[in-house]
Amino acid sequence: MADHYDQKILALLVDDARLSVSDISRQVNLSRSAVTERIKRMEDSSIITGYHAHTAVSKEEGVTAYLALTFRPLSCELVQPLIESLPEIKLAHSISGDLDLLLLVQASSMARLNVIRGEIDSWPNLNKVVTHMCLSSRLDRW
Repeated sequence: MADHYDQKILALLVDDARLSVSDISRQVNLSRSAVTERIKRMEDSSIITGYHAHTAVSKEEGVTAYLALTFRPLSCELVQPLIESLPEIKLAHSISGDLDLLLLVQASSMARLNVIRGEIDSWPNLNKVVTHMCLSSRLDRW
């Protein structure tokens, strides 16, 4: 289990994964070697699963939408390869409740989003798709 030092290190890395070990050690009041060991341990135990570059799609150049999908019968496993084939799908979550699958899509244009939406319409056992357009981003910790 992560202690308060690990939690501080994780918070710093989530905020900026490019922080140096020296910067982190100064902010958490631990030695560089202690921070390095803690980061390595969290990587080895899969608490830290990777470091990622996030790309921005400007409002002028792109669109972001959530697509809420329901299947009859449920077939999320059948569409997994289809999800993976569309690089614009940034997140895909099987969820509880009335919906079966929630997708976050970042497309270069409304026309591209429409093409993606058309492809999704052909997925097996798809019963319903509801598209929710993102108007603005309030918080992004991913």
